[in-house]
Amino acid sequence: MKIRLDISSEYREKEIVIRANKKDEEVAEILRNLQEIDTKLHNINGYLDNTVYSLSTQDILFFETNDRNVYAHTKDNAFLIHYRLYELEENLPDNFLRVSKSSILNVDEVKSLTQSVMGNLIQFRDSYKQIYVSRRFLKKLKLKLNQRKV
Repeated sequence: MKIRLDISSEYREKEIVIRANKKDEEVAEILRNLQEIDTKLHNINGYLDNTVYSLSTQDILFFETNDRNVYAHTKDNAFLIHYRLYELEENLPDNFLRVSKSSILNVDEVKSLTQSVMGNLIQFRDSYKQIYVSRRFLKKLKLKLNQRKV
């Protein structure tokens, strides 16, 4: 199989073309993977007071439940969103990981993981916000941190 990337400022949108002499299992698998990527959440509506904001998932540090509501935390704000954590967990891109019963974090925004007697504390880049990771999810988080792109 050949893979070719053609980037030009002339293109208005991204397009993926698969050329094959027949539709076999390999082609079907590639199509399934591409469709799965396309259905992932890339933007989400967040509510702050009476205003609706379109949030890019790249800007979200973590999602957290509080009093039966789910909030998307960015560097400066916490936006109310109309999803449950299990829905987010299923539909967010792969850089998001469940780290406790009440939170999902963006692994790409993690600055540090500090292990102490009090718990495993996550600090985020360019933000004062922090959350705790439960022991149940710690191994997955460490693995994901080791795999992330620098």
